[in-house]
Amino acid sequence: MPSTNSRARYFGLNNIAIEASIKQIERIYAVDLGHASDSISQPDETYYPQFDAAIRLEAAGMAVQYRVFYCLENSIRALISGILQDLHGDEWWEKSIPSTVRDHAERTRQKEIESGMSVRSNDLIDYTTFGELGEIIKSNWSTFEDIFQNIKALEKVISTLNSLRGPIAHCKTLAEDEIVRLHLALKDWFRPMG
Repeated sequence: MPSTNSRARYFGLNNIAIEASIKQIERIYAVDLGHASDSISQPDETYYPQFDAAIRLEAAGMAVQYRVFYCLENSIRALISGILQDLHGDEWWEKSIPSTVRDHAERTRQKEIESGMSVRSNDLIDYTTFGELGEIIKSNWSTFEDIFQNIKALEKVISTLNSLRGPIAHCKTLAEDEIVRLHLALKDWFRPMG
């Protein structure tokens, strides 16, 4: 019979092997099984403790709203690019994006390149603003009409979400009723999509 030390060591090694397998599954299948590194959800302890406790508390509360909006905005970009690429092929950006939006995205990307910082993306849609995403959908309404059904309702939802995005993007707190409004606007956004 193995000693207590050997059993403890086997137990530890077995757990390490299981955790490595779970992480591999998460990576391969792009799923979150709850074994992500704690550094993702934990702030940098080098500088974080130096900030006022009230500000740290506000940041923790707003992190949830930021995550929601991050997912929303990037899922809208994926929806737009996926549908328009299926319809127009690799030239979807040139064929279906309004010239004002294209020009703005290209200027923004060029400024980023000239700054010497890492380029955020090779896809110009990642340089569009939230409001411009709404303009892209509206300018391609015949393509998106089956998804959103009513252009006035879409404009209202985009406008509400864009107003709520401001405080989130500029590091200010949302009042409790604005958090409720955000969740209602998200329901309004997803409702037409079934």
